Amino acid sequence: MRFQLKFLPVILVVLCAMPCFSQAGVEFSADSVESHPKYGDRTGRLFMGHNRIRTDFEINGEKIIQIIDLDKQQATIVNVALKSFMRRQAGRTDMKNSADSSGNMNPCANMQNLDCKDAGSEMVNGRRTHKWVITGAGQTDTMTFWLDEQRKIPVRQVMPDGSLMELRMLGSETVNGRSTEKWEMSSRSPNGESQQSTQWYDPELNINVREEQPGGFTRNLINIKLGKQPDDVFSVPPGFAEQSTPQQPGQ
Repeated sequence: MRFQLKFLPVILVVLCAMPCFSQAGVEFSADSVESHPKYGDRTGRLFMGHNRIRTDFEINGEKIIQIIDLDKQQATIVNVALKSFMRRQAGRTDMKNSADSSGNMNPCANMQNLDCKDAGSEMVNGRRTHKWVITGAGQTDTMTFWLDEQRKIPVRQVMPDGSLMELRMLGSETVNGRSTEKWEMSSRSPNGESQQSTQWYDPELNINVREEQPGGFTRNLINIKLGKQPDDVFSVPPGFAEQSTPQQPGQ
């Protein structure tokens, strides 16, 4: 669907990963460890500043740095080996501060070419939620999601093709030395296939500190250190040359 290609990537980031932006102003750094039964382990670094996120990782043996600036809505990709970087616009995907000009909660407030219709309050899996129906500009297909009133995250999301994604809170656990909420995420495709994953969400850091995906894949944040992150962490190293961003067909 043309609608899905333009619309869904913005919202899916919010639901699939839970909130990943430190809106409460809690800054920290951490090591990330991903483990896959077939491909082994991969490590990286995460730096969370105020509305700025940096991730360090390797692709094909090359160190890559990704810097997201939410205020500028800009993504910067740095290739350390080539001493080069590229910048692209990145749409805002968080809903914590999504308010209209009147100060009322509106998930479409920070998103272009989308219209949100308030459909009232409902209980979903024991959570009080606010239901929203979203329509893309000039289109008739809609997506519906239920926004948790406490956490301001979608706990249920129905796509135009009928596929469903849903979050259910299972309880509290201490994971990687942090007090977390354990959430189960279920998804169902239009043909009826379903899968489940588990996420351990840290309310103070506003991020998952552990995830378990189907097939044995896991992701953990370890060595978490709270504290203000230096500004130069979110800057391109001096002497790096800017490269033009490749344009995709039809972009």
